[in-house]
Amino acid sequence: MASSIVASVAGYSSQEDLTPRTLDYLRGIEKLFEPESVKIVTSQHYGEQAKYVSVRVDEKDAKKWDTLELIQLTDIQFGHKACKIQRVIEYRDWILSKPNRFILMTGDNVDAATIFSPGTPWDNLFGPQSQAYRFAEIFAPARHRILGYVGGNHERRAMPSFGDIGTLLAVLLRIPYSNGRQSIDVHFGNHKPFKIGLWHGVGGAKTKGAVAQVLDRFMQWGDHQLYLMGHLHQGMIVPAWREMRDGRGGIKLEKRIAAIGTSFLETTGTYGEIAGFMPHDVLMARAVLDLDGKWQMTLR
Repeated sequence: MASSIVASVAGYSSQEDLTPRTLDYLRGIEKLFEPESVKIVTSQHYGEQAKYVSVRVDEKDAKKWDTLELIQLTDIQFGHKACKIQRVIEYRDWILSKPNRFILMTGDNVDAATIFSPGTPWDNLFGPQSQAYRFAEIFAPARHRILGYVGGNHERRAMPSFGDIGTLLAVLLRIPYSNGRQSIDVHFGNHKPFKIGLWHGVGGAKTKGAVAQVLDRFMQWGDHQLYLMGHLHQGMIVPAWREMRDGRGGIKLEKRIAAIGTSFLETTGTYGEIAGFMPHDVLMARAVLDLDGKWQMTLR
């Protein structure tokens, strides 16, 4: 199993090419993995990326769980001195405390500061690659709950010197990754399927109105029901409806919701303060799917 990961990460062809320490690390990560909770199939592959993800919950599990909770984790920015790491662990453990809770990651999992990025590398506790390895160790026990992951500008910070950190994280954890957008279908009960769009986001919107406009623009893309975004460090939910042909000669309304979580990074004393972001605590988007096809949206 380790050799397949190694081949993806470093291009090695056999275990003999590796130092014992490297193999021990990869085996150690794998020992933290739990059995798969749901069936995940990926398509629209671009290199290491998967743009389309299909998730299927077993009928027995669906009836036993009754609901399915989809929790956004965004802008963790692990590795920065001001990352609220205890809150990260708290969210991870809360998700793992119930079998029906799953994770959708919308970017900036690591801070990955370099000499090319805002702030300084000295704001970080260790370098970008080390951040990826240590982040993988933290989320290895929860990797079977991660349904999708899109990279953010922080994963791309290392592009001029190393490469996309998001790709490395996805290979280590064996999770579906896209550096841009990702479409996810979740088959659960009468949701056949529930359609999700992930995107990290762009721009420097700071007012509530500007953030809402970015979310509204995101909702014009694709045919998703749930749109999740990060980047702007503001918690917000924007609901909307779309007219849909019902296949029987009529028109029905389909609920759409776009949501954005905040961040696990402190604002005061970081580049967020300099950039003019409002101080905030951790607030993540959470969708709850019922077996009957209905669903609700909250911030937690």
